[in-house]
Amino acid sequence: MSHSATYRAVLFGPNPIAAGTEVELEYIDGQHQDVIVLEEIEDTETITRTYKRGRETDEPIPYRFVEEDVAEAGGEADVPN
Repeated sequence: MSHSATYRAVLFGPNPIAAGTEVELEYIDGQHQDVIVLEEIEDTETITRTYKRGRETDEPIPYRFVEEDVAEAGGEADVPN
């Protein structure tokens, strides 16, 4: 019997990037990851997307979109006075 250090997961979200995209994730302490955070830099913006694991146990394990944060490099905070 062989044990893999990774498992298959599928990302679901409101954008085309995560519309059923299958990825390979590593086990953490022998367990599926509960939350994954992906960061991507587009032009000068860093985009952070958070996904939470679903209840299903068969691979690919589904992860659902939770939040998206777009931060501009060198941008100013949007805080009213």
